[in-house]
Amino acid sequence: MEYLTRIWNILQVAFGLGFVIFLHELGHFLLAKWNDVKVEKFSIGFGPTLFGFTRGETEYVLAAVPLGGFVKMLGEGIEEGETKTSDPRAYPNKSVGARMAIISAGVIMNLILGLACFVYAYGHGMEEIPAHLGGVLAGSPAYEAGLRTGDEIVAIDGRKDVSFTNLMLKVQLSREGQSIRFDVKRPGHEGLISANIVPRREASRDAPTIGVLQSSSLELGDPPTERLPGNTGKELTSGDLKPEDTVVAAGPEGETPEPVATVQELNSVLARYRERPVQIVAQRSSENANSTPGPRPAERVSAILPPNHFISFGIRLTMEPIESIQGGSIAEKAGFRKGDVIKKVNDAEDFDPMTLPDLCYKHAGKPMAFVVERPSPGGLPAKAVELKVTPDDTPPWTEAIAEQSLTEPQEIPGLGLAYQVRNKVAAVEPGSPAASAGLKAGDVINMLTFTPVESAAMKKQKIKPTPIKFRFDGKEKNADWPATFAFLQLEAGTKYELTLNGSSQPLEITPQVDASWFHPLRGLRFVREFRKLPPLPASVALRRGFDDTVESVLGIYGMLRSLIFGRMSMKNFGGPVMIADMAYHAAKTGLTKLVHLLGLLSINLAVLNFLPIPPLDGGQMVFLMAEKVRGKPLPESALAYGTWAGLFLVLGLMLYVLVQDVLRLFF
Repeated sequence: MEYLTRIWNILQVAFGLGFVIFLHELGHFLLAKWNDVKVEKFSIGFGPTLFGFTRGETEYVLAAVPLGGFVKMLGEGIEEGETKTSDPRAYPNKSVGARMAIISAGVIMNLILGLACFVYAYGHGMEEIPAHLGGVLAGSPAYEAGLRTGDEIVAIDGRKDVSFTNLMLKVQLSREGQSIRFDVKRPGHEGLISANIVPRREASRDAPTIGVLQSSSLELGDPPTERLPGNTGKELTSGDLKPEDTVVAAGPEGETPEPVATVQELNSVLARYRERPVQIVAQRSSENANSTPGPRPAERVSAILPPNHFISFGIRLTMEPIESIQGGSIAEKAGFRKGDVIKKVNDAEDFDPMTLPDLCYKHAGKPMAFVVERPSPGGLPAKAVELKVTPDDTPPWTEAIAEQSLTEPQEIPGLGLAYQVRNKVAAVEPGSPAASAGLKAGDVINMLTFTPVESAAMKKQKIKPTPIKFRFDGKEKNADWPATFAFLQLEAGTKYELTLNGSSQPLEITPQVDASWFHPLRGLRFVREFRKLPPLPASVALRRGFDDTVESVLGIYGMLRSLIFGRMSMKNFGGPVMIADMAYHAAKTGLTKLVHLLGLLSINLAVLNFLPIPPLDGGQMVFLMAEKVRGKPLPESALAYGTWAGLFLVLGLMLYVLVQDVLRLFF
């Protein structure tokens, strides 16, 4: 049955992509017939003919290479004699206006198809990613503008009904220095909060970003739990959690669990009782609860998750100045500034910058005394400033690590400030793994090599784990210690090596579980949050579909502009392999998702095909506009050179995206 389902999904993808191309060429075909132009060939695809027949004066063909199609009209082309034919039904002998209509018809058909697909999707109820923030990266533009984990973006530059996809698109296609207004709904806050944020293109990113992450739902993934490196419990769970179960309550073992509605609420419970076993209560779907069809009452199951600890090497690294302060935060109101260096915390000078977030969390609601060294203007000696501050109970170590980036500084969520931790050893704990390996104060860690444990997914795909290298030499796209350390707490490893002081010989080191330092997360795995929209009335579906169509068209031109000005990397491009893969996954999700994706592809085809590059439709339109201005066709030589130059450009782009597909597929 699974095999038949796979074949059916592939057939849906093939038919859908073929229909997008077919409709484009049908536009050219119908307008050519409307203007009494003889159509010699109607082809879907290029290359050798797989299937074809002739009806009337036109040959209809399905070709072997499904990367487009064409309509061959009498007299079309640059070959000698074709454009000079005297046949009144030849394409070159029609008026410029008629030829413009024929050329633009394919684009118009694809825009109409895109709109129709969007309206269909909204009319039948579709899934979208809500604009809930599952994380705000310390030091990012969103962080400094005051956005927080748990916020919901309800409008972007005045547009309402926005999704996380709309948010990412708006940010990625922003111009240099462009400010975007976000209207934010915050739990526990009356009214909306407005923030103007300028996106930033970082060296480790392929596009501009504001530093926000998508939120997770409370629905458990597959597998629902995983053993973390610091989990010392004999059994990860003593319950029967299954994929698609939804967590609804949590609390310390032996007490009544409290209801939780978001991942942030759950993380708050896990952090509050981080030193105790926690009971997780989940609601089971009817599919998991019963093997027989038909509705069944909701079933609840529970599991006990043991405490989890940090793993560490037993070193204290060097604290750097405060790098970022969250807008509207406790730290900002208390008088902390960028560039301040924290020297004392509650009169202690030997605090560890990596455990400082936990220290502040333990003092939530209680005043703390900080002494910072503040730079003085004009090269004068720095001065010591004492600051009194009371942290809140925002838990540390619960936000997701940014994908494709390990350059986030260390954040104290309870204060709203972040600082970098330099890879220079300040002290080594006696009897620790670092001491056993021979590390000493003053050593500089240049690289950490980490070999992950072979996961079930790796075994299934027959992929052997390969070492991951984290470099700390300060160059672009390399890692920083805080983000690397956070990553190690969530990923079990079999081998760890440190390279020190520029040496080429690494030291093997095995981190140990810190029995006194508890990590709030317990190994629960959640799927990303999606929102199921109900079927919308026709008028509302048409309005939202029209908005999406306009945004998609402008978005493609914005992407091209960003590529030209270096705001976006060419690595974001994909070719037929990526398109087919996206379409296949959409087909597995359901027809509505596939139709919505086909709408996006149809609009992409329309816009890209109308770029002013011969032999694309847009290039032909440029030739026709020049002919209209001149009052006569362009010289044959100009048409030939322009067409060949455009053809080489298009083929070069096709080759590039195919290479990107291969690299993405294998690496």
